[in-house]
Amino acid sequence: MKHKKVAIIAGSDVDWVSKDDLKTYSYVIGVDRGAFVLLRKGIVPDVAIGDFDSVSNEELKEIRMRVANVKQCSPDKDQTDLELAVLYALTIHPGEITMFGVTGGRLDQALAALHLLRIIHEQKCRAVLWDEHNFMVFISGKYQIKKQKKFSYLSILPFTDEITVSISGCKYPLKNHVMKRGVTLGVSNVIVSDYAEIIVHKGVAYVILSRDGK
Repeated sequence: MKHKKVAIIAGSDVDWVSKDDLKTYSYVIGVDRGAFVLLRKGIVPDVAIGDFDSVSNEELKEIRMRVANVKQCSPDKDQTDLELAVLYALTIHPGEITMFGVTGGRLDQALAALHLLRIIHEQKCRAVLWDEHNFMVFISGKYQIKKQKKFSYLSILPFTDEITVSISGCKYPLKNHVMKRGVTLGVSNVIVSDYAEIIVHKGVAYVILSRDGK
């Protein structure tokens, strides 16, 4: 079965994730402790993946009892649990993969998660990262993003060395503008219409909705 949208939930900073946040996803993957966190919320993931070194023996027992498909790997491995989850998700050919709870805590793990967006994108799958303060999409080509009350800012940053980008529906529009990686021109724009339209004519970009504080 082809699943249109897959959610991957890691164990870091996902207390805010609710059943409503996941209702549009047809397949849910719990990564390591993320699987147990989902169970505590009354959400049974379709699969649990990881070495499960961040759960107790009793918590792992509960995961095995309640999740039909548990893929446990050795802690001595070359890939992170999150990468294994992404690679597994790609085998079911989704149109979109969203990673939750991958930006809190360790900076190295957060940067690794950002790099995984490229792997997803290269497989012609929309790559999304979502946490309590940010909603990020990894794009090339045309993309519309809806104005949302809980996110005040829209930022566009190059992933590749440079991008050529057009932006409309925002306070600061751009037309075929060349933006180089390392500059901050694309930070803290504001959507003023119902939708912002972004066209990345050349290159690949991070598109980020964000908010300050709580």
